[in-house]
Amino acid sequence: MTGWGRTGTMFACDQAGLVPDILCTSKGLTGGAVPLAATLAREEIFEAHLSQDRAKTFFHSSSFTANPIACAAALANLDVWRDEPVAERVAALAQAQTERVRAYEDDPRFANARTCGTIAAVDLKVSDAGYLSEIGPRLRAFFLERGLLIRPLGDVIYLMPPYCVTAAELDRLHDAILEVPGALEAAR
Repeated sequence: MTGWGRTGTMFACDQAGLVPDILCTSKGLTGGAVPLAATLAREEIFEAHLSQDRAKTFFHSSSFTANPIACAAALANLDVWRDEPVAERVAALAQAQTERVRAYEDDPRFANARTCGTIAAVDLKVSDAGYLSEIGPRLRAFFLERGLLIRPLGDVIYLMPPYCVTAAELDRLHDAILEVPGALEAAR
């Protein structure tokens, strides 16, 4: 959620104006195609752990490190980021999410409509609120019945579509969310 454009910049730390000493990255490194992770560190941290002495080993790496196929996928994905207008697609998706989230702002069935880059979220107003709310499994079933992969966390509905999502697909996702309160009420 914090890297590869998801929050609107390459990494969320960019928005804070920070350069981390250590950066762990995964999923988006390969475009989500295969598991791979990388732990990046400032040179002085790297050098402090560069040794044949196992006592100096930097044990905080990842179990998804160095698979040759995954590394090839990561290199191809980095080429896409470098050679294609991915940043422009991310910005367009972020704008589209912002526009569609406005539909929830004046709807009394929803609360706390928000976006952060390409992420959209809205809280469904229910008496049993929270991430462990019993509404979560019902929402998941509702979306699956419509052929949509939306994973709510309790009463919170998040959308993090792939960057290749079309406007029609994005509309379909948001239309289903707007349908939720009425469908759940009718099911009672």
